[in-house]
Amino acid sequence: MRTSRFLLTVTILLLVSALSVHGEEKDPNSAVQSAEEKANKDLKALTSIPVAIIDFESNAPGNPELGQQLSDILTARMSIYDQFQLVERKKLEELLKEHQLNLTGMVDTDQAIKVGKMLGAKIMVFGRAFPVDKDLYIVAKIVGTETSQVKGVIAKGKMESNLSDIIDQLVDKLADGLGKWATQLLPKNEKFRNKIEILKQQLVGKELPTVAVIVPETHINQQVADPAAETEIKKIFKEVGFNVIEAKRKTLEQWAKDIDLAGVNIVITGKGFSEFGARIGGLVSCVARLEVQATDKDSRKIITSERTTRRAVDLSEAIAGKTALQAAGHQLAIKTIEKITAQISKE
Repeated sequence: MRTSRFLLTVTILLLVSALSVHGEEKDPNSAVQSAEEKANKDLKALTSIPVAIIDFESNAPGNPELGQQLSDILTARMSIYDQFQLVERKKLEELLKEHQLNLTGMVDTDQAIKVGKMLGAKIMVFGRAFPVDKDLYIVAKIVGTETSQVKGVIAKGKMESNLSDIIDQLVDKLADGLGKWATQLLPKNEKFRNKIEILKQQLVGKELPTVAVIVPETHINQQVADPAAETEIKKIFKEVGFNVIEAKRKTLEQWAKDIDLAGVNIVITGKGFSEFGARIGGLVSCVARLEVQATDKDSRKIITSERTTRRAVDLSEAIAGKTALQAAGHQLAIKTIEKITAQISKE
């Protein structure tokens, strides 16, 4: 009798043990999943990348200051993109002076990495401009200060052509390259996501309102060919996924009656102006002021009002003014979309 009870007890214990072991059985992929989850948790998400631009070397004839001008113009043009946080030139000059380093002609990658780390910049940009026959080449080197990865872009144009056109090429290639190569240039534990991509993901599957943008602008004492701020605002709204229509009328009082605004849900209105700031060597500085307001067309309810002041330098007053207005338009477009996104999420 005792033996039977003993055997019964042992059997029950074995069954409980077996069930316990079976219950603790894990998915064979769980180790991989937990590793991935840990890796994702440890990732540091960046919405802007600190970038420092050093004076370029230049042996182009007729303009001994071209190397410094290139770094100043590139800094102003690149600051338009919200994904790049440009190191101020003053901070760069102070650091180089403190450590007795030359600003011009710094083409050594190791030295650039050292300076970048001291500045807190994750990306350093430097390079050179040189003539080949009748063409001017500008080569820019892009270095990740924490990975030592190096990339490069090149722009070229005729020596006698407008230098701003060549710089436009370089800026476009730099912006595209930095976005494309971010994962290689940044450390593995850092992931870059720009604000436009974040907004696009937040609005996936949402029914987006149709938008019209009416933001005229002026440059004091000069005619403005095309509205830089309005164009930039339209561009950002389209990139995020909004349907943007062209509105022909440019007065606020006419929107309700304007047939071109039929079907429009939100109207972005405002005004921008730019003016001459100062002449710095061979460069011109301009300041721009931009104010915009997003209004629900039917209810006339103001969704948000934003304003900003931006500065830019370039070779001509007209381009510097438009660059400052474009930078202001980019900044306020992001802010306005963030407010509209918050409203859509509540609905």
